[in-house]
Amino acid sequence: MAAAVAQEVLLTFSMVDSVKETLLASFRQLLRPLVRILLRHGISYGEYAEIAKIVFVEVASKDFQIEGKKQTQSRIAIITGLTRKDVSRVYRSTENSTLPSTSNLNRVGRVLSGWHQDPDFTGPYGLPLQLEFHGTTNSFSELVRRFSGDMPARAMLEELKRVGAVDILTGGEIRILTRSYIPATADEPSIQFMGVALRDLAETLDHNLNNEVENRYFERRVWTPLGITHEDVPRFRRLVGEKGQELIDLLDNWLTGKESEAETVSDDKKTKVGVGIYLFSDADRKFDE
Repeated sequence: MAAAVAQEVLLTFSMVDSVKETLLASFRQLLRPLVRILLRHGISYGEYAEIAKIVFVEVASKDFQIEGKKQTQSRIAIITGLTRKDVSRVYRSTENSTLPSTSNLNRVGRVLSGWHQDPDFTGPYGLPLQLEFHGTTNSFSELVRRFSGDMPARAMLEELKRVGAVDILTGGEIRILTRSYIPATADEPSIQFMGVALRDLAETLDHNLNNEVENRYFERRVWTPLGITHEDVPRFRRLVGEKGQELIDLLDNWLTGKESEAETVSDDKKTKVGVGIYLFSDADRKFDE
């Protein structure tokens, strides 16, 4: 009997070690493009390691509490493998720090979406109107006031011009060029955009890997195990751009309608939801996987 129990324990440890090895190998692949981004922007390993410590402490503190008990620094040290001194230092360093706000990303997205959907800013066929900067019911200033909160209209216009979302016509009217807000250069908004997109994808994967969760989030991929010709890649990119945008527009229209219906509902009875679509290719990958 004792031998059978010992064998079962050894088998359990072996399975745990196998899962850990697979998880670490997966994170090694995950970190490659992220480390590439860090190195491209002059971030050293030491700076990255310090951020990793902070995140380990934050997650252990908020997500791994024993029900009914206050999380202690000693238990955080045990969970994370950090020293109690490191945990204490992280607590002190984060007490007065705040993360960069991503509210501007949300505001710009709402303005572009409203421009495409609000009847005051669309024509008889549902196409977004060309707007004067000042006016009453259908000016750009009114659009910004309605959908961006307290962001000044001039600042919003400059941001939309900067990312190529609008242009200014000869008569001074503002014409919208795109429905999606995707910062194109490596500045603060584009880096914040990257962080939000990666976080949302990772949160979905984490949710679906959690055995305690019953309802899995939608997450699908399609790819070519044997590859396609280089000549077909631009065609596929165009197909993804066209059909992906059609799906995003359809979902955005549905969500905007539901968001309007929920305006009078208290925040504790609402939840944020969304869908992300992305294209990937191994053409520029630096490592075999």
